Amino acid sequence: MKENSYIETKDYFENLVEQSNFINEFVAFSEREWAAKKAQVGGIKAPVLALFRYELGFEGNDHNTIAVRKLGFAIMFNKIPAGDFQAQYNAIYEAEKLAIKMLSRIMIDSCNPNHFLYNSFMKETVEIKPVELSSSDFGVDVLFSLKNKQILKVDTNDWKDLDQICR
Repeated sequence: MKENSYIETKDYFENLVEQSNFINEFVAFSEREWAAKKAQVGGIKAPVLALFRYELGFEGNDHNTIAVRKLGFAIMFNKIPAGDFQAQYNAIYEAEKLAIKMLSRIMIDSCNPNHFLYNSFMKETVEIKPVELSSSDFGVDVLFSLKNKQILKVDTNDWKDLDQICR
């Protein structure tokens, strides 16, 4: 089990999009990035993978800390006609299929001892939910967790008063 980070996670998903043959664009955690890309000439090229959730928590005893990162991404289609409910349902259906492809790749990477995600994917935490961002943006939200070791060690150079506290 290897350590992980916010940047490593963002870069990993960005690389997944670059390596896939089925996702056209990546948007990181910022709503401003989503809005900026959507406002560009031509807008966002669907389907798009957008990261939207990153939470870090800890588990374990005093000697073995495990970081649990709760992640969320969306697979979205845009420019779906507002009144075309069948097209909206189809967008959700297609987004779900693409989300499962992404999760399958995450599972493979989690089985690779040389990958930073080795043994970290918690597939029992996966949730996939339909989402509607606007009258023309439809897809699915995917929530899941990764577990990684995380050392909680105090560096004495970071604290002026540590010599007075730890005697």
